[in-house]
Amino acid sequence: MTSTTLKASTQALGPEEVASVLARVAQSRPRVQCLTNTVAQNITANMLLAFGAIPSMAIHVDEVAAMAEGAGAILINIGTINAESELAIPKLLEVARDRAKPVVFDPVFVELSPLRRHIAGQVLRLPDILVRGNATEMAALAFDLAAAQGVTRVTTGKVDRIESGTASFSVAHGHPLMTRVTGIGCAAGALIAACCAVEADKAVAAAAALTAYGIAGEIAAERCRGPGSFEVELIDAVAAMDAATLVARMGTGR
Repeated sequence: MTSTTLKASTQALGPEEVASVLARVAQSRPRVQCLTNTVAQNITANMLLAFGAIPSMAIHVDEVAAMAEGAGAILINIGTINAESELAIPKLLEVARDRAKPVVFDPVFVELSPLRRHIAGQVLRLPDILVRGNATEMAALAFDLAAAQGVTRVTTGKVDRIESGTASFSVAHGHPLMTRVTGIGCAAGALIAACCAVEADKAVAAAAALTAYGIAGEIAAERCRGPGSFEVELIDAVAAMDAATLVARMGTGR
C-alpha cells in the first residue's frame, strides 16, 4: 500500500491525487468484505465492481472471518442489523485487529436504537477505523468518537467533511438525486473502503472516493430521466471515471 503525500492544511484533493488512488484500485482490484444492510447489498456490490474492486458479501457468522482475512478492507454497515450480524461484527473486528485491515464503519440510524449505539461502541473500540455517517449519526456518536483512537471522521452531506489527526478535506461534488435512490449512500462506504485498501492515509482515501463518486453523480444526473434511470447511469459513470473526466470536472471551480 502506498500513500499520497499531502499537506495537512489541504482542503480538497486535486484531480491528479484522485486519479492516483483510483488507478491503484483498478490495478490491484482489492476485495472488500461487506457486512452491509439488506437494502444496499445489490447496489453496493455493483458499485464496487464498477469502481474496479471486488465485492464479497458474506454475512454468515461462521464464515465472515475467513472471508475477511484475504480482503483488502472491511465494511460494516448496521442499516438492517439482525442477530446474526450482531455476532458476526466482533469476528470482523478481530480479523481487522489481528491482520491490520482497514475498517469503514457506517452507523446507519445509530441515533434511533440502543442496540445500534451498543454495537457502535464496540466497533469504536478498534483503533484507526474510519466512520462515515450523516450529521445526525455523527452527532449521536460524538462522545464515542471523541474517545476513539485514531479515528477518521467522514460526515457526508451537501458538502462532505473529512477529518483525521493529520488531514482535513471537503468534497463539494454530488447531486441531490443521490439521496433519492436507496443504497447509494451506503455504497459510498464501500468505495471508501476500496480506496482504503490501496491508500494508507484514510482521509485521502475517503476524499478520493467521495470526489469520484460525487462527480459520477453529477454526470448521471445530466443523463438520467429520474431516480430509476439515475441508478443505472451512476453505475455507468463510476465505471467510466478516468483522469480526463476528473480534470474536466474538477477544473470548473466547484
